[in-house]
Amino acid sequence: MFTTGSKLLIGSSVLATIAAVVYGITQNEALGIVGLVSVACAMAFLAGVNVWAGDSNLSALDTTAVATSEASDDPPGASIWPMVFAVGAAAVLLGLVTQQSIFTIGLVILLAAGAQWAVQAWAESASTDSSTNAAVRGRLANPLEYPLLGAFAVGGIAYALSRIMLWLSKTNTIVAFVMLATIMACIGFIFAARPSLKRGAIGGVLSVGAVAIVAGGVAAGVDGQRYIHVYETIAADAALVCNSPEEFEVDEGASQTVSTKSGTYTISLTADGNLEFDVPGPVNAGAEAISMPRSNANNIVFRNDSGEARRLTLDLGPAPVEEGAAAEEEGHSAGEEHGDKSDRNLTCTPLVEDGGAQLITVKFDEPSFAYADDAEAYRFYVPGTDAEIDVVVP
Repeated sequence: MFTTGSKLLIGSSVLATIAAVVYGITQNEALGIVGLVSVACAMAFLAGVNVWAGDSNLSALDTTAVATSEASDDPPGASIWPMVFAVGAAAVLLGLVTQQSIFTIGLVILLAAGAQWAVQAWAESASTDSSTNAAVRGRLANPLEYPLLGAFAVGGIAYALSRIMLWLSKTNTIVAFVMLATIMACIGFIFAARPSLKRGAIGGVLSVGAVAIVAGGVAAGVDGQRYIHVYETIAADAALVCNSPEEFEVDEGASQTVSTKSGTYTISLTADGNLEFDVPGPVNAGAEAISMPRSNANNIVFRNDSGEARRLTLDLGPAPVEEGAAAEEEGHSAGEEHGDKSDRNLTCTPLVEDGGAQLITVKFDEPSFAYADDAEAYRFYVPGTDAEIDVVVP
C-alpha cells in the first residue's frame, strides 16, 4: 500500500522524467537534460526510501506498534557538535586554498568535534534515562577532557601574557609582572582567609581575570609588539665591518681574551705594524705564508700588540655566484644593490683592543690554486694598515 508521501514522491519522479524527455527532444541542450535527470533520480530514490519505511504511518488503534516504533523513542539530546563539526570541515576546505595554519586549526576542530559527537551519540544509546547517559559519557570523556581543557586554558593565558609583555616597554614589563604577582597574591590571601566564600564567587573572579588577560593579549597582539633591537653580527654586514678599522656595534662588549688552546694558529699584529704567525708544529725558517688544511675548521687566535684597536680580516675570494646572479637579475651588478655590499667573501674578528685577543674559526672549501689569478684571495690583512699574510691551502 502506497502512502500519501510515497505517492507524491513517485509522481514527482515521473514528472521530472517526462520533463527531461520533452526538454531533450525540443531543446537538445545537455545541461538542462542532466539537471532534470538528476532531479528525477533524486525523487525516485526518496520515493523508494519512503516506500520501504512505510512513511512511518501507524494506526492509532495498534498500541503495540505505537509503543515499539522508532517514533516512540525519546528524541536525541540537544548537541552543538554537529555545527562545530561543520565549522571544522569548512575551515579545512578553506585552508586547502589559503593558509596551512587555517587548515591545521580546521583539522583539529574537525577531529575534536567528531570525537565529541561520536561519544555523545554512543552515550545516548546506553539507556532511555538521560541522567544515566550523561553519567556514562562523563566516565568515558571527562578523564580526557579535563586535562586537555586545562592545558589549553593555561597555554592560552600564558600566550596572551606573552603578547602583553612584548607590547609593553622593557621597564613597564617589569612593573606589570610585579603588579600582576601582587594582585594574584592578594586574591589568594582573601580566598584563604575567607573559606566561606562560595565556589561560584571564586570561579567568577578567576573567569573575569582570565577573560581580561586574554582580551588584553588579543589587543596587544593586534597592535604589535614593541621594537626589539636586533644586535648586529659580523656575518650580517661583513663587507662593511671587515674592511674598516672603525668600531661598530658588533665590536661592543666583545671578549678581548682567549684561553690557551691546543692545535690553534696564532697571528699577532706587532707594534711596528707587521703580522707574525705561529702554527701547530714546526715552522719553516723564512716562511712568509701560513699553511692551513682544507675542509677542516681552523681556529686562529688574533693578538693585537700594535697600540691601537684593530681587527683581523680574511679574504676568502669572490662572493658566491648566487648573490651576483640574483643582483644582476634585479638590474644591479654584484655589490651594487646596497652601498655596504661587496663582491668579496670576507670574515673577520671584532675590533680587538691593544693587548687583547680574539678567536676566529674558518674553513677553506677550495685549494689556493683555484684562485691563482686573484691577488686578493686567501690572505689575512688588517684594515687601516699594510700588514697582510698570504694563506696556502693544499
